[in-house]
Amino acid sequence: MLAELTELDDHVKKLEAHCQAGELESAEEALTKVDFTLKRIFSSDDLDLSTEQVEHLKSCYENISAISDKLRQQKGDVTSQLSQHIGNKKKINVYKSI
Repeated sequence: MLAELTELDDHVKKLEAHCQAGELESAEEALTKVDFTLKRIFSSDDLDLSTEQVEHLKSCYENISAISDKLRQQKGDVTSQLSQHIGNKKKINVYKSI
């Protein structure tokens, strides 16, 4: 079980690094690995977690939630920037047509 938790932690760290770098395709790949590792951990027949392991899983969950919040914020920022850019482009085209 310890190996899976270490593997999960590594995948979460890679996910966070890819998200911060804006490497969304790599982040998606890392997220798939996180999902697979979590499914493997919780589908285990001998799921007898110690208090330390439960705390580790909670920490991973909090990290994933924080990453998700950051991505939502980034998506909103990009959406507004793109909207502003398109609006400016339309204004320029109108100005050029005069």
